[in-house]
Amino acid sequence: MEELNPAESMLYQLVKADLSSSATLADVERSVLAVTGKLGIAPESTQRIIDHFRRELTPAIGPDATPRLFVDWGDLPRVGYQVRPEFSLICPSYPSRPDISVSVDNDLDHDDADVRRRPQSDEPGLWSFHVPFKMTSNGLDCRPGQYLIDVEVSFREVPQGMPRFFRCRIRLNVSGANAEESVLEIDGDGQSVVNLQGYNLKQFSKVILKGGQDSVINLQNGFGNDDTVAPPSEPKAVTSFEYQLKLDQDKQSRLPTVITTPHHRAYLDAAGFFFEDGRRTIMLTRPRLTFGRSRDNDIVLRFLPSNEENDGHSRNISRTHFIAELTADGIDIQDESRSGMELEYSVIEKHRVIPAIHVGDSIHLKLGVTGTVPKGFEMELVLFAPDRRKSREELEFWDELICETVGGRLSRVARQSLDVAIDAVRYDRVNNLIGEESYVHLLREAWVGGSPVQCGIVLRECGPPIRARILHIDRSFWLESLPGNLPISIDGNPLAPRSLMPLSPGMEISIGTEIFRFDKVSQLYLD
Repeated sequence: MEELNPAESMLYQLVKADLSSSATLADVERSVLAVTGKLGIAPESTQRIIDHFRRELTPAIGPDATPRLFVDWGDLPRVGYQVRPEFSLICPSYPSRPDISVSVDNDLDHDDADVRRRPQSDEPGLWSFHVPFKMTSNGLDCRPGQYLIDVEVSFREVPQGMPRFFRCRIRLNVSGANAEESVLEIDGDGQSVVNLQGYNLKQFSKVILKGGQDSVINLQNGFGNDDTVAPPSEPKAVTSFEYQLKLDQDKQSRLPTVITTPHHRAYLDAAGFFFEDGRRTIMLTRPRLTFGRSRDNDIVLRFLPSNEENDGHSRNISRTHFIAELTADGIDIQDESRSGMELEYSVIEKHRVIPAIHVGDSIHLKLGVTGTVPKGFEMELVLFAPDRRKSREELEFWDELICETVGGRLSRVARQSLDVAIDAVRYDRVNNLIGEESYVHLLREAWVGGSPVQCGIVLRECGPPIRARILHIDRSFWLESLPGNLPISIDGNPLAPRSLMPLSPGMEISIGTEIFRFDKVSQLYLD
């Protein structure tokens, strides 16, 4: 844990002295940002002070409330054999069904989709499941070494002040001993309870038991005399462990804090960001968008400003020129025009699908095939995808968790976009009003920042490539501030990192020195 320097400690005490006993973490972060903003404190110092408060206010849970994980191995794992450990999770303080993920080492043969992995409720607060795997690698005996099993436990509903995410790691050690030398090695990670009562340890040439400071190991009758060994018909005692579940600080810190505002909640399916320099980014959330000259389209395309020459070129754009629709294969561009269109300089025959493999590419789009019109309307579109380091299940879990946090639900479009791996699409004008107006097809989320290939809403100020993100939950737009070195404020109120705020028309957003307004849709052709 990084300590505060003297100046930061003084500011920490200054803010703490003004806090009420009922202050929440969101209240603390707003107070810190207000003080450090007035004094011109460096962003990294501000973040350290906020982190210090976060650690201090993170509730500590007692031993009786902490979920407990037990593993009954039955027989000790042996090279070449099938292993079917039974996991038991005891969590009486948590009323909801746990989400449990068990990752078996890739070098051990196993099936991630085995139905026996699904937790079953034996009684309130007790869940059990099996995780079968083999001590083999591609059908052959596994090699000597250490193999890891990672367990992650999370809860959708948690009591007030209780953490949500836990994890632990189980280590299996395979000895390099030959067949004549049988070695038992058990590594209790952290706090563990190892029961070897009545287990004949004489069958091993070497026994290695490791445990943490609070471990308990029961060896009663483990080294009894030969004449006291139980007869073959007597069941052999099982080996069981308790593994300490540790708070997953990384995931816990990713949970956003919902900020309430005095504004009435705005229900919008389309909105816009309007920058001080005249730029605007229009966002639309429908799964299917229409583009064309008619005002009936979702996005109206005309050559601007209006004059005799531009109006003549605009008449070559069909009333509805094309449709962009999210499908199971990607973004389907459907030509509805009389003058045709090109995608990547190739004429579209009725329709063309752009799959997710083109994420980050600038794809050229031209309305009006060369030779049929004197001047075609040109655009570029960019696809944006979810974090490829995360599985679809993990992304959906976090989406649903945030929706539950704000009292909403994950939309059908968001679920479909996860399947297709496309979060959003940005359409930029190329040969008319370049950079003045962009259109974002918001399917799941859109990033705000300085990188044109990562962010749907692009900031011109040099800074982090990603600074915030936009979500659409239950017909409302939300802005989440992400960690970075540019301060964010809404209507003059600082927005702490990992804060989530609903947006209402007329709100003024400041990121660094760049200021823009969130408002209802208004395209340039209407001004």
